[in-house]
Amino acid sequence: MSGAGGSAGKADGGTTGGAAGSTGGDSGDAGSGGTSGTAGSGGTAGADGGGGAPGCGTGSGSWPAANPAQQGPYMAVTENNVGPNSAYTMFRPQTLGQAGLKHPVITWGNGTGTMPSTYKTMLTHYASHGFVVIASNSTNVAQGTPPPMLDGVTWVLEQAAVSTSPLYNCIDAAKIGATGHSQGALATVSAGSDARIATIAPIEGSRANSSLHGPAAFFCGGMDTTLPCSGHMSAFDSVTQYPVMLANQLAATHTNWIGFGSTLNPFAVATTGWFRVHLMGDTALRPMFYGASCTLCQDTATWQIQRKMMD
Repeated sequence: MSGAGGSAGKADGGTTGGAAGSTGGDSGDAGSGGTSGTAGSGGTAGADGGGGAPGCGTGSGSWPAANPAQQGPYMAVTENNVGPNSAYTMFRPQTLGQAGLKHPVITWGNGTGTMPSTYKTMLTHYASHGFVVIASNSTNVAQGTPPPMLDGVTWVLEQAAVSTSPLYNCIDAAKIGATGHSQGALATVSAGSDARIATIAPIEGSRANSSLHGPAAFFCGGMDTTLPCSGHMSAFDSVTQYPVMLANQLAATHTNWIGFGSTLNPFAVATTGWFRVHLMGDTALRPMFYGASCTLCQDTATWQIQRKMMD
């Protein structure tokens, strides 16, 4: 089972997340870590950096509309060495609970041999849109008991009940999604069997799973020779109870899409939109995926789309 390119360097603890990341090489090649941040993406924070006050939200507010192709309205902070055994990286809004909102969670899985810093552009982008992202530092995230992606979710939910935590009373436990790349995508599909996971969006890795608990978007790369799109059909076919999409980004190899600087690849834009629709109730973005003339369906220069139960 091949994963993304080589490992990326680990950032120092408590740095803020700008729109930065690193490119992975082709499968097995070393990726290069990027740490530069863009203006306005956050200041400096320590392990408890900048969170909202205790009791920061009733969950009664509505998420404002936002363009998934642009940085979201929140300043993002990155917290290193958090979670079980200090083995996770968390990307989150610096200030939590504004307008009475509780934040949805995304659990992330790395490709083989990589770290969350490899995917920092995308994970910081999620946080800028209001998601709390918990990312295992494991370079083999499909291994471990309990599974790292689910152990991270458990920790976030536990922290939401601890009065001294910046996450206290700020998490929407009913709105949790999972995504990851390559080996992390395979782990994402497995995590979807957990009743806490409301939706999944694995990137370039999948397996059949008839035990999901909500909609699924399988993303593959049309130029990916490591885990080609043809191998994703069994996963697509296995989902029969919920809306499901198989989205082929035609120009994507297994690693050429992994962002650097402030560049957002269509995978990052589409997954952000998917999670906004399914975890934030963003009805303005629903036509991006649903309906006879869905936006991604019409963009035939970028995507080839197959769907079920989404018209």
